[in-house]
Amino acid sequence: MELRKALGAAAVVAATAMMVSAGCSGRDEEGPGPENPGCTGVCSQDAGFDAGVDSGTEIKPDSGTEIKPDAGTDAGSNTGPTIPEIRKLKFATPVTLHDVVITSIEYEKLSDQNGKDWRSRFWVTDPARPTEGIFVDKFYSDTPTDYHPTVGDKIDVEGFVNTDLPYEQFRAYRQKVVNDFKNSKPLKITFKVKASRPADNEVTVQNLKDAMQASSQADAGYAGTRVHLTGDIAMTNPTPAAFARIDAPGTDGGPAVFYGFEVADGILVNHDNTRDQHLSDGGTVIRCDWQAAVRNGGTVRFPNGISGVWDTYSFAQCDGTDNNTDVLTCRRLNGTVPGSTKKFTYVIYPDNCGDAVGEFDAGSPP
Repeated sequence: MELRKALGAAAVVAATAMMVSAGCSGRDEEGPGPENPGCTGVCSQDAGFDAGVDSGTEIKPDSGTEIKPDAGTDAGSNTGPTIPEIRKLKFATPVTLHDVVITSIEYEKLSDQNGKDWRSRFWVTDPARPTEGIFVDKFYSDTPTDYHPTVGDKIDVEGFVNTDLPYEQFRAYRQKVVNDFKNSKPLKITFKVKASRPADNEVTVQNLKDAMQASSQADAGYAGTRVHLTGDIAMTNPTPAAFARIDAPGTDGGPAVFYGFEVADGILVNHDNTRDQHLSDGGTVIRCDWQAAVRNGGTVRFPNGISGVWDTYSFAQCDGTDNNTDVLTCRRLNGTVPGSTKKFTYVIYPDNCGDAVGEFDAGSPP
């Protein structure tokens, strides 16, 4: 069987109209629900369909340049509570993360009102404890307002313990550090120095399966950190039930959408940063759409494994009360894992095609 290899990150075509997700009003606690009809524009990541273009300048983190881990990153000097200890604190408890390093950026957007303030969501890891990480959610008004996060930045973060709302699309229930909007207390970031991203945590399939069984996010191994799932890994299911898009009653149908694929009979991989993307202007961003290759009849392996952030995933279905079936902007029910009764599960989020270099055979190539 002849195998042909894709070029990983080199296959990524940059596009200025890429959409991920956009901030919703000024309240970190707000979102679509009975008291709040939802945000205008896009309210969460576009992971399988397009949801329009915001008037601001939207930048998709890492549109093709792979950032190599540096195993020589200096250890931090974090003397406060560890990240797992922070995860166990009560809601709105003030916390400070010392000398943490930004490892991956989920979303960023430059303000369309003043052109200088940044909205961003990203993960940080304590280099002294590289298996410990957490999500940070910065709003435009958080300080410094014009701080533009970059992978490898060593920073201090002063904020408050929180979780994403139950109906926050894809990120429901995810633990994070954020501002205290209700009490007008901003998240504060202090830039320290440009550093190197800590090396990915080398993990096996069994390591991740064990981590998924944790009773809480505080006890889930590797949560919020980048991992490298080692070995020659096969895609075992291109359309796992856990990644299914569940539409509200009355939706007009169309091709079934799945927000990622399964490898090694149980490890979920979100493909938002690797799938091909059809833009609202009719264009297409060609990446390395491994799911499409297998759905078209091929087989895919990842001979050097898969890398990315290991964190939570949940799907919030439209509740059908506002005649809106766009899962990004509709009124939504609380998130669950489709096909199960769980509120959330854990998945790998690759940054780009360089994190998921695969080989395919037969079918239509990505």
